[in-house]
Amino acid sequence: MKKFLETKFGPTELSIIDRALQDWLKSSDLERTSAEAEIGAAVMINLFREGYDTLPALNKAISAHRGLKDLSESALPR
Repeated sequence: MKKFLETKFGPTELSIIDRALQDWLKSSDLERTSAEAEIGAAVMINLFREGYDTLPALNKAISAHRGLKDLSESALPR
């Protein structure tokens, strides 16, 4: 738990999270200013803190995350 709380975010770490967020927003057809994007970003920061600290690892965790899947699906036209 200590590592989770002490994760530092510099330019490299923020760049990884931002790239993953951009990719997820594009694939989910969500706007960056949407409430879903804000929730998604918070989840991605937590995933990064949990140790998914490379872009491939973070993208894999994002694709397996049920909450992010639900947010993506809620944005799809019905």
